[in-house]
Amino acid sequence: MSGDRAGGTGWVLDATKGHVVTNSHVVTGDESFSIETFGGDTGSATRVGYYREMIPDVALLQTDLDGLQELPTGDESTLRPGDPLVTIGHPGSIGNWIMSMGRHEEYDARFETLYSTVPTSQGNSGGPLLTLEGDVVGIVSGSRVPERGGEGDFSKSEVVYTQLPEPERSTTSAPVETLLESVDEWT
Repeated sequence: MSGDRAGGTGWVLDATKGHVVTNSHVVTGDESFSIETFGGDTGSATRVGYYREMIPDVALLQTDLDGLQELPTGDESTLRPGDPLVTIGHPGSIGNWIMSMGRHEEYDARFETLYSTVPTSQGNSGGPLLTLEGDVVGIVSGSRVPERGGEGDFSKSEVVYTQLPEPERSTTSAPVETLLESVDEWT
C-alpha cells in the first residue's frame, strides 16, 4: 500500500465493507492510496479514519476491490510470554510478502502495546500480528531498542554463545482490541 509518501502493509478486516487496516503513520498526509492484494490485484483505497498523533497507531481505509479475504481477529489477552507469533508484510529492501516468526514477550497496558521478537523492518508497518492458528492479535507498528551495555551487550566479537542471544530490539504492535475500538468510532 502506498500514497505520496511511503509504503506499508495492510490487511482486510471486513471484506463486505472493503475495510483495510494499517497504521496511522503509513497514511498520515494522504487521503487516497494505491493497494495491491496478495493475489496481485491492484486498486485504490480511501482513508476513513486515523490518529494524527499516532496514538494508537492504527488507521482504517476503504476500497472497492472485489474478492477480498478478511483475516479473523483473535484475543490478545490469551497470549502468554513465549507464544509463537507470525507477521506477513513488505519489509523494504527484502522483498514482497515476507513472513517472519518470533515469540510474544509482553503486553504493556500503560501504552496499550504488545511486544514480540518477530523480526520486522520498514514496510512491515500495518501488517497483521498473528497466532499460529491465523488469528490477528495485533497490528505491527514499530520497534523498541533496549538499552545497551552490561551483561546484555552482545557486540563483542570474542563472545562465544552457548545459546542464542536476546534480540536487539522488540517489535511493537497495537492490540487488536484497540484497533476494533477505533474502527467502531470511525464507522
